[in-house]
Amino acid sequence: MARRGILRGKEDDLVRDLKETTLSFKKLGERYGVSRQAAHDFSKRQGIKRPVKPRGHQTEGCRLCQKLIQISKKPHSEFICIHTIVKETGGSRVKCLSHLRTLRDNGLVNPKFGRLHSKRAEKAYAIYFTKWLPINTIGRKVGIKNFHSIIRKHRELGYNVPPSLYVYNGWEKSRILSQSQRRKHR
Repeated sequence: MARRGILRGKEDDLVRDLKETTLSFKKLGERYGVSRQAAHDFSKRQGIKRPVKPRGHQTEGCRLCQKLIQISKKPHSEFICIHTIVKETGGSRVKCLSHLRTLRDNGLVNPKFGRLHSKRAEKAYAIYFTKWLPINTIGRKVGIKNFHSIIRKHRELGYNVPPSLYVYNGWEKSRILSQSQRRKHR
């Protein structure tokens, strides 16, 4: 049985497009010079199953998501402050947070990535990971009174905080303990 109408000679191309692309019937109709309804009717007559358009946010094509994934691959990325992430990506805070939530839900970034809110804590951790300094000195340098408690809190929350590069000898350990005991008695 011969096919009639405008689609004669273009059927094979249209069948291929219907099976392989997720273009709308309107766009396919414009491409082949027919109406949306004619493209739809042709699809139904041929019994063609259309591919399903992916729903939701597509992280592969999103520039912001790709930039966030790139930042998350840096060493100790869970200790990067959200303010720094927003600054590096060039996006707004709300947009970055929504994309981060999507990436965390899909398991593409560490669940702790982007949860740090203190620039001072970020600076303190940067020093902590690179320099051979006592923890109290690091805290004083960045303006944090008790960096020990921040480290302890983050360890309890599940952050991977390695041991300090600085090793206390016996004299310094006893001095620190005596200072803390004096503070408790005041």
